[in-house]
Amino acid sequence: MYNHNLNSITLMFSKLKTQQRMHAIFILGITFLLVLGSNRLYQRHFTTLQTTVNTVYEDRVKVQDFIYQLNNIFHEKELRLTAHDFILNQEENKKVENLLNEVALTELTTTEYNTLKTLTDKFKKLRILEDKELQSNNGIQSSIRSASLKTLSEIDDNLNILAKIQLEESKQLTQLSNKTLDNNILMSKLAFALLILIGITLLALIFYPFKPQTVLE
Repeated sequence: MYNHNLNSITLMFSKLKTQQRMHAIFILGITFLLVLGSNRLYQRHFTTLQTTVNTVYEDRVKVQDFIYQLNNIFHEKELRLTAHDFILNQEENKKVENLLNEVALTELTTTEYNTLKTLTDKFKKLRILEDKELQSNNGIQSSIRSASLKTLSEIDDNLNILAKIQLEESKQLTQLSNKTLDNNILMSKLAFALLILIGITLLALIFYPFKPQTVLE
């Protein structure tokens, strides 16, 4: 059946006049370019979608988890200070350093970079205060404890800023994904409509060829 249809098309094309053949080839060429251009646009859109999805996970979802872990660690530190139960946990501080380094390796906005730098500096300050508390013979000094609690409060503010940035950036990336999908759908509809129009034009050219009017002298 396929060979029969192919033979029919070949026979129909062979019956066309030279001018009709040129028009048919021109229309088929446009169709080919349209399909090729559509495929290139689809590939570009899908690449954008893939990049966006990867970015949301690698630079936003994972960072949100890092922030959650940091928040828990600093909250435990604050509870111990408030309860006058100071314990210097080196493994805990080492984990904070690793988490901060993990965040620094992700794609950061300018505000995010500055906030992370401030957070890192505050953590270094907190470690100095913890060393002073450890060296104190009378346990936790009120002045050191006040400074530590103030530093922990500032760290908490930085963590909240970072968490808010993750939400805002994730929202923008989601909007970009939705826009790309909408563009893809629109391009599909336009390409389909143009293919139908080209098909109708080609059929009209075959069955109702244009006959130029003769000029009477």
